[in-house]
Amino acid sequence: MTNVYITVDTEVWPRAHGWPHTPLPADAKCEREIDCYFWGGNSATKLGLPFQLQTLVDHGLKATFFVDPLFSYALGLDPLKRVVEAIQSHGQEVGLHMHPEWLTDPRMPKMPAFRGPYMREYDDDAQRELIGKGIERLRAAGAADIKTFRAGSWGANLGTLRALAHHGIRVDSSLNACYDASLPDLQKRTSLLQPFAVEGISEFPLTYFTDRPPTGKRELQICACSSSELEHVLESAYAEKWNCVVIVSHSFEFVRVNQLHQGKATVGPMRLLGRRFRSLCKYLAANRDRFQTGALGDASPQTTLSTSQPTPLHSNHVRTVGRMISQAVSLVY
Repeated sequence: MTNVYITVDTEVWPRAHGWPHTPLPADAKCEREIDCYFWGGNSATKLGLPFQLQTLVDHGLKATFFVDPLFSYALGLDPLKRVVEAIQSHGQEVGLHMHPEWLTDPRMPKMPAFRGPYMREYDDDAQRELIGKGIERLRAAGAADIKTFRAGSWGANLGTLRALAHHGIRVDSSLNACYDASLPDLQKRTSLLQPFAVEGISEFPLTYFTDRPPTGKRELQICACSSSELEHVLESAYAEKWNCVVIVSHSFEFVRVNQLHQGKATVGPMRLLGRRFRSLCKYLAANRDRFQTGALGDASPQTTLSTSQPTPLHSNHVRTVGRMISQAVSLVY
């Protein structure tokens, strides 16, 4: 049995020139951004959080939604409460996600000064404070015990993991070997493909595979891989007896948020990507005898941590070309 962890980074980004280095006005509510990044925009077809949550429920699958609470210090607690309630009412896990960009907002309470967009740019004390504030805010929004974490833009370091352990969070999924900003102080970071223990934390790396063999690396992200590539990686992982596969998506991944930033009146769906997500869920549901989905916070270290690491999985040029065609179609459908 291969454990499959579907993870969804759940966040909002303001439509403002120069943000975050240019702070938002103190009266900014970002109502359209909240609607698009969480709830799917204002077209007839909405593929935001409700679509993702219902699709998971329809197929009997579990996922972890990493929610960034920092925006709510600026824009109000009610939007965060609504997000947390939606996730938990569908039986899914709320984890902590953090984008320090929000620290530039004039409405933030006393917190560490903004030093950059990555958690690793803050010293250990500042990271402990930020993570503590994040946990506090999610709890205020009604979240259950927070067991898991992912750094915004994958920008963690070992100090982040120490800060998590300080607050009792024992599962992290910030390692993305495709990004240099992700845990740069971790030795052999690009060869770590299965869960491992570090700094008192169980680290669950994002799965990647070799694309355009033999040189390229591609993260297992729904908007970045074709259905054929997703299924190929899952089949290969099972055949090679991998303990787990970690997939990433975003709350706005199937929404044309670029239209919002272009100032368009209607923000519509990315139907092909929504179909890809539904197809993945259908595939996992049809193969329960080999693949089991679950919340990262429920993962047992005794059964998931690996003593050895496999080599990366490989795709081929045919799948690469197929994905390129699919991505071109997604620009218009």
